[in-house]
Amino acid sequence: MQTKAGKGEHHVYRILKTNNDSEPLTPRNHYVGVDAVSWFINKEDSWFSNRMASGTLDITLSNGMEKYQAALGTFEIRGGSKIAPVFDRPVLLDRNYRGGGIGFNASLTAIKKDTVLASVLKNAANASLGIVAGMVDTAAVTGPTQLLTSAGGELIDGVRNILSDQSAKHEPLFDFNGLNFNIRAEKILGPEVYLLFHRGADLDDEQLDVITDGEMVLPTYKGQHLQDGAWLLLRIKRSSEYPNVRPWYSKRRELKGKIQSLVDDALNDFIAKETALEQFKYTESGDATLLDKFGTLRSIILNDGVITEVQAVAFSTELKNLVVNARRSIEESDKEILAASKKDMENVFSGKKSSNSLDLIIEEQISAVKSIREESLVLDENDNGGWMVDDFKRIADQLPETIREIQSF
Repeated sequence: MQTKAGKGEHHVYRILKTNNDSEPLTPRNHYVGVDAVSWFINKEDSWFSNRMASGTLDITLSNGMEKYQAALGTFEIRGGSKIAPVFDRPVLLDRNYRGGGIGFNASLTAIKKDTVLASVLKNAANASLGIVAGMVDTAAVTGPTQLLTSAGGELIDGVRNILSDQSAKHEPLFDFNGLNFNIRAEKILGPEVYLLFHRGADLDDEQLDVITDGEMVLPTYKGQHLQDGAWLLLRIKRSSEYPNVRPWYSKRRELKGKIQSLVDDALNDFIAKETALEQFKYTESGDATLLDKFGTLRSIILNDGVITEVQAVAFSTELKNLVVNARRSIEESDKEILAASKKDMENVFSGKKSSNSLDLIIEEQISAVKSIREESLVLDENDNGGWMVDDFKRIADQLPETIREIQSF
């Protein structure tokens, strides 16, 4: 006998998918994202004729230092289906993981069907997801801005007030205070881990699985679709690269183009060698030479809290390698120096041996990013902050999009 929604005990189950990649989520080189995948309530068909459901999801990162809040919209079940339609959507876009535990608070509540309230809740869901996306895309090294965090909190408070309104005849499907769950990073293994928030009968977690059925991803129990009680399925994603373009990408390409053009002009005697080399000196104004522009851009990259330390080191290393060897090419009137340095950089990303000079540049960038970011990380007692050049090289081949961006102008 299947438990009716709103009855039974609360549980959260971790569901792992078989994958050759079982590396745990780690700070410095990973991003973490969360998708709301699917949702279900076990009630008679007649119950849905005058009811709709909604909910909220709070996600905390870095042992609670970062908080992201989202409304889950409204789910009006039609055609006898009790699984929410078109629900698979990102709640937390890929966020630079700074360490520490990850916490969740999920609430699901049924209220009287109301067209106006449904519109309000849907708009609130879209707005809250927009705020969360903005928090991720503008985060500093120390985390998201307080302004956006507060805006998200105020919006979700409004949703919770609607869902707790007695006149709406609210009916909590999860406990109204929400279903809480905390997970440690070492439990997030591989590119995807599923969390099943469930209220109903006790389940044997060894019998749980996740399958794709058409366009929907659904939990199964003992090989059958789970139709017990009420549940919410979340997907935690681990990735190695930020999926979107950063604002400084265009400046990086522009600077690379100018450096390459300067080398070409100097080696073809279009400008004097001495004049070209002046571009590789810092000035008091801080914006007069190509080296000035490099210094400014490097600082922006290393301080970009949206990307991981590893990606920041990759981009800053490539620029420093270009600057150093462009200057050498001009000094020695040898274009092959610059060409060889680019090949040297490619070797880093393909697991081949790189030169000692490039290794020193990588070491310098690692030291610089540590000095900027280390205090903002939430590290366990076994992490001594000792990642080095070989550690960077070991994971560099996991950055295909970064490699493509680095190789382009």
